[in-house]
Amino acid sequence: MKNILNKIGVFTLACLAFTSCDSEDDNTGDSLINYSPATVTLSSSSPTMFDESAIDADDASTFQIEVTATLTEAQPVDAVIDLVQVGGSASSSDYDAHTITIPAGSLMGTATVDILQTGDIEGDETIQITGKSRANFNVSPFTFNATIGNDYINDHLDLVLSWDGTAESGALSLDSFCDLDFDLLLYDEAFEFLGYVLGSSSCPEEDYLNGLEDGTYYLVSDLYSNPLSGLGFSDTIPLTLSWSQEYFETSGSLSSDAYTLSSADGLGGLIVVLEVTNGYEYTLSAF
Repeated sequence: MKNILNKIGVFTLACLAFTSCDSEDDNTGDSLINYSPATVTLSSSSPTMFDESAIDADDASTFQIEVTATLTEAQPVDAVIDLVQVGGSASSSDYDAHTITIPAGSLMGTATVDILQTGDIEGDETIQITGKSRANFNVSPFTFNATIGNDYINDHLDLVLSWDGTAESGALSLDSFCDLDFDLLLYDEAFEFLGYVLGSSSCPEEDYLNGLEDGTYYLVSDLYSNPLSGLGFSDTIPLTLSWSQEYFETSGSLSSDAYTLSSADGLGGLIVVLEVTNGYEYTLSAF
């Protein structure tokens, strides 16, 4: 009997030991590891004052806050740090923030916050940037403060003069009116000629107007040449001037039916009144 009890006791201890091992395997052992997240350090030597009016799309690198992230020891996974705004008066339309990635096995990564031209009249704005980790990394305390000054105000009035169309006359047909050449001329309030606004041979004509002093002006169409005038077509030419101004609600169009395909060269078929205020605000209306 004693031997039987001894065997039962040994069997029970073995089962307990085996169960204990199974339980540890179920937890994969992670709870037994004393893990401390690595710390990412952020730094930047970028300028703290940005001139919005001087931003050049061809050299955007001079209008960026560049932030560098470093580790003291390489890690087996990527460190991903989002650059985010945590303070200041700038809005999300004033900048474009990117993400730093330190690849696994590396010690350093960089990314930028790009300062943008908005065309808004805002006055000086401030922005405060920091970094936030997406994964199990600590980020050392870091803030970068910058000011965006000298508002960029777009004074370009974009203009498009169009007149294309099709026509038929007996056995003749036209697939396009672009053989005609229209231009757009600028006159001051006294109707003194100031120069060409649109003066190429393109169809449509496209360009912009800016740099005018405040006042009243006139935009006047000119049918510079019409090689189709003797072909017997009498269809109206759909001459239209369209305008827009980026960052502003300034947009619209005006049309004229004063010209036909039989018209000789002619000035003034379309006249648009242009009012300029503050050097960049435009109002256009029919004459």
